[in-house]
Order: sequence, then C-alpha cells, then structure tokens
Amino acid sequence: MTLSLGLFIATFLFFIIMGLPVAWTMVSSSIVWLIASGQMAFLPVLPERIFQGIDVFVLMAIPLFILAGELINAGKITDRLIKLANVLFGWMPGGLAQVNIGASILFSGITGVALGDIAALGKVFIPSMAKNGYSTAYAAAVTASSSIIGPMVPPSLIVVIYGSISGVSIGALFAACIVPGLLIGLCQMILVGYQAKKRGYSKIEMDRSPAAIGKATKEAIPPLLIPAIILAGILFGIMTPTEAGGLAAFYALLIGWLLYRSLNVKKIIAVFNESAVFSAQLLIIVGCGAIFTWVMGMENVPAMVEGLVLGADVHPVVVLLILNLIMLVLGMFIDPSAAIILFIPVLGEAAKAAGVDPVHFGVIVILNLNIGLLTPPLGVCLYAAEKIADCGLGQLLKEIWPFLIVSLIALALVTYIPAISLWLPRLIGF
Repeated sequence: MTLSLGLFIATFLFFIIMGLPVAWTMVSSSIVWLIASGQMAFLPVLPERIFQGIDVFVLMAIPLFILAGELINAGKITDRLIKLANVLFGWMPGGLAQVNIGASILFSGITGVALGDIAALGKVFIPSMAKNGYSTAYAAAVTASSSIIGPMVPPSLIVVIYGSISGVSIGALFAACIVPGLLIGLCQMILVGYQAKKRGYSKIEMDRSPAAIGKATKEAIPPLLIPAIILAGILFGIMTPTEAGGLAAFYALLIGWLLYRSLNVKKIIAVFNESAVFSAQLLIIVGCGAIFTWVMGMENVPAMVEGLVLGADVHPVVVLLILNLIMLVLGMFIDPSAAIILFIPVLGEAAKAAGVDPVHFGVIVILNLNIGLLTPPLGVCLYAAEKIADCGLGQLLKEIWPFLIVSLIALALVTYIPAISLWLPRLIGF
C-alpha cells in the first residue's frame, strides 16, 4: 500500500467517525490523496468527475421512482392495501402481525424504500397492534423487520444505484431480487406464527368469502398496477428503468388526483419539493462516489483485491462468507446507497475473481445492507420504528433479535443456493 493510499483511507475513516456526511467525506479524502500523491494538477477534474458520476441516463430513474412513491404516500392508498392484506394473511396465527408483514410486501412493490414502509404503515400498525394485546416493542420489531422487504421488491432505489455503479443489468437485478424478498417475508411469517402460538396471539376474524376477497382485490388493483407497470416494462424490454419510473410517477399522480381525489395542487407541490430534496441527497452521494472510485482506480485497488483473492486460492464458499461478514459490518455503519458506491467497485472484483455471478452477488449485497438497517449503530429502520412506538430501544432490541436471525437464515439460503436469485432472470432471458 502506498503512503498516499494509506492517507486516503485514514482520512476517509476519520471523517466518517467524526460524523461528516458521506458525500463530503469522499471529496475531502480525495483532496487529501491529491495532495499526498502530488497530483494537484487533477484538482480541476474533481467537479467534472462529480458531474460525470451523476450524468448517467439510468440514474434519472431514481428521482422518478422517489416521486412515484411520494405521490402514493400522499395519495393515502395505504388503507386499501391493508384491507387486502387482512383478507390474505389475517387468518394465520398472529393475524395482525402477519397482516403487518403482508402489507409490507404489498407496499414494497410500490415505494421500494424501507423508511417509506415504516412511515406509511408503522403509524397504522403499531398503535393497532398495541390495542389488540401486542406489546409496543413487538409491534415495532415486526414493523421494522418487515420494512427491509421494501428495498428488495421492485421498484427499488438501491437496485438502481447498484446497477448503475456495477454495470449489471437493472432489469436482471429487479427479477433476481423478487424471490429473495418474498423469502424474507415467508421466514418472518413463519417466525410470527411460532411466536403467536407461544404467546397466544389470535387470528383476525373477518369475512373471507370469494366476494370479499374479490372486492378487496379490486380496490387494491390501481396502486398495485404500479409495480406491474415497472416490472413488465423493464423485464420485457418495453421501457428503460428511467421511462418506467416516469410512467409510474405519472400513473401515481393520476390515481391520486383523479381516481381517489386525495391529492390537490398544494399537496402535489409539496411532494415535488420533497422528492427533489431526497433525490438531490442521493445523487450528490453518487456523484462524489465517482471521485472516490476514480482515486481507487488510480491506486489500482480493484486489481490489488482481485490479485489477493486469486493468490489466496480460497474456495468460493469461504470467499462468500468473508464478503458477507464484510458487508454485514458495513451495513451496521454506512447507509446502503453509500456503501454500494464506496465498496462495490472493490468487492465486486473480489466476487468476480471467485467466480460469483454478478447478478447473484448484487442480490447478496443488497440483502446484507438491508439487514444493516435493523442493527445499531446506524439502524435507521430500528430507530424510526422505536420513535413511532416509543417503547425504548432496549425493549425493541430484545424483540427484534429473532427477526435478525431469520433474516440471516434467508441470507445464507440466498448466498449458497444461487438458483433462488437466478432462476427468474434466466427464465425471462437475462
């Protein structure tokens, strides 16, 4: 390792620990590298690199997906999805907790953002579960845990970011993430069923006749068409991710404004403002990440990592275990989007050297980093659910660890059974 690379890494870690935003940490450590390596002549290149990092057509999908999700949230279609989830999942042991997970699965196909899931569903389910005999800590644990399904089921912002950074087909990643996302939901439902029998949580008694199921499904069809539009458009080559995001946002605007009449001009303006700010926060990280990646390329870091893997002659099973451990730790400390931008150019080369399929590795990365949303010290989903429940972090941690275990079991299955991720993309033709 060269002195300039050592200073680059040390500066990055120092600023991260000090709490400097990730984007400015990447820029600051890159400037230190320019000084240490005697490459100050490249300083004018940095703004250009930031612009080039953002000036990617596929990244236009990010603000459009965000806008679609925000329009749906503001359009108050949550009740229709919860009613459908009640009909489909409420008959199981621990009915209301099962409905919470089922609603997250349905809702994740609309927003694709974990915090969007908690914001929309947490305020409904946590008080409701508390009134029906569940502890607030358990209600928060179910809500937080099921929220990580959101970034797995398309549309998913983290998938778009991963695809743009790694060069892997976004359509293939969308298809590859569907089954693992549903697998997490299934594992969580099995756990809730076991806990319900042990703790005496009841089912939800309601009309589940074919007519009732048909009515609930009919009411939920308009919002559920959003993921259908996106998936059909991308997977069958009809639209690019950017075009699919634009159509989804336009459709969400139409159903919220004209069909449900829950949006007005004032709300729409607020949604556009919020979407613009959120998009800017993500895209500046992507742009600054381009500088960070450029520096690592100048120092030949990806080739060094690939050489280490090939030189060590380690079995792919061991390589995947090591990469999983690295990503789990990264997910505990760094936001998923930032972690992908920072480390995938390096870790991707290690996985490639070990013979891991790039699409399969993408699913492993995304699932790992989503689990990090439930673990301190980052744990943004953990803290968001605790804030709504006001149950105390200690109590929430006691309730959430079984959900972490089943999520890790799902991760192990996805890691070592590639067909879970790859059969659907291959079936479609990716």
